[in-house]
Amino acid sequence: MRLYNNVRRLLSLAVVLCFIVLFISCGKSDGLKLFNGKSLEGWEGSNTIFRVEKGSIVGGNLKKSIDKSYYLCTKQKYQNFELKLSSKFITSDLEINGGISFRAQRVPHSNEVMGYQADIGYIDASAISLFSDFTPKDTSGLYPLWGSLVDENRPNTSRYPRPDIFPVIIYKVANRELIEEIVDSNGWNEIHIKANGPDIEIKINGISTVKYTEKGDVPRNGCICLQTHSGEPYEIWYKNIVINQL
Repeated sequence: MRLYNNVRRLLSLAVVLCFIVLFISCGKSDGLKLFNGKSLEGWEGSNTIFRVEKGSIVGGNLKKSIDKSYYLCTKQKYQNFELKLSSKFITSDLEINGGISFRAQRVPHSNEVMGYQADIGYIDASAISLFSDFTPKDTSGLYPLWGSLVDENRPNTSRYPRPDIFPVIIYKVANRELIEEIVDSNGWNEIHIKANGPDIEIKINGISTVKYTEKGDVPRNGCICLQTHSGEPYEIWYKNIVINQL
């Protein structure tokens, strides 16, 4: 009888543990996939600039230069979230750029979008001081903008230091030495964007590159947009695009 009671207690405990595990599993979320790996369903933008290839969204091509920047945007808008995706460039020249715009809206009668952008790629180092409060020690050559926070094209151009050139500001420039250490310029890199209220953080390959708190009155709801920047022939690839709403 004692053995029987012990067995019953063990079975009851096992059942309880199973329910606990099931409850925890149901409470966890791997996030919402914004890209199904097969088509551009749920997105809008140029289907000549963007295509699906090998489970990735690909912008640009290796044969023809791009005349202006293009954006592929989600049809749905998001406010507070954590977004993860991976990106890489295929190019023979590192003078390339792209980015992930968020809380963004399309600019009427324009090819541009307005809002924040987690920048990826490279820029002429001499241009950094024109659009930010930071001047690199070495202003020659290219500067890696991976993990930097950009804001552009809003109607209130007083936000921007040189709207006569372009309405853009680099609010936070990621540390050059850090980026050169953590970024694989020839391979996939994971970008993690967290936007919660006025607070924004960007991580590259799990390392925080930027933290910023918005003090202005700007929209906190908008689209996620993938950029293919103007420039010489190259491709930019995006995959594993997953969002968790906060």
